[in-house]
Amino acid sequence: MKILSILGSPRKKGNTAAVLGWVDEALTEAGHQVEQIFLGSKNINGCLDCGKCKENMEHPGCVQKDDAPAIFDRMMAADAVIFASPLYYWGFSSQMKTLIDRCYCLYRGSCGALDHMSFIDGKRQALIVTAADAFENNAELTITAFQRSLVYNKTTSAGQFMVCNTTTPDALSDGIKSQATAFAGQMFTETPAPYALLIPGNAPHLVPVDK
Repeated sequence: MKILSILGSPRKKGNTAAVLGWVDEALTEAGHQVEQIFLGSKNINGCLDCGKCKENMEHPGCVQKDDAPAIFDRMMAADAVIFASPLYYWGFSSQMKTLIDRCYCLYRGSCGALDHMSFIDGKRQALIVTAADAFENNAELTITAFQRSLVYNKTTSAGQFMVCNTTTPDALSDGIKSQATAFAGQMFTETPAPYALLIPGNAPHLVPVDK
């Protein structure tokens, strides 16, 4: 499988990078082809809501001349996309949110209607979020946004891995690494887990969410 791994942290060596690196490593060892993109090094402008993309039915068609169109090409070429972001203000990082906004060009028509189509139809999407505090009343809003994007993109979930109560990359435990490896192992199973929540320092436990 070809997997596009998107690091949405502004820090190249932070908690999110460490967790995503473990997932990427496990996927590579399993024989998958993994390409990682570090959004902190990319020039991605905000969506202009100009609507020009919707005039093109053969390609995403974004008219902005920055690094986003090349990322969309890689998303279309991949079998799965991993979105990894730290939690900032109960949501995604600005780097990741800007890219997600630009993903508006990846679908056409009205969601759920007969004319609804997507350039990444049928692919799998996974979410990895690291947070400094607990999951409840904090990180769960990213899951809601992620799951709604699945509907618009006509993709399926490859799982959601939430690593909460983090401090520094050096403080991430071997248990988190093991959980990251296990998360990677379930991404391409027949029924990938719709959730995975690990709170460092406590026993791993699962919090169910709607698929």
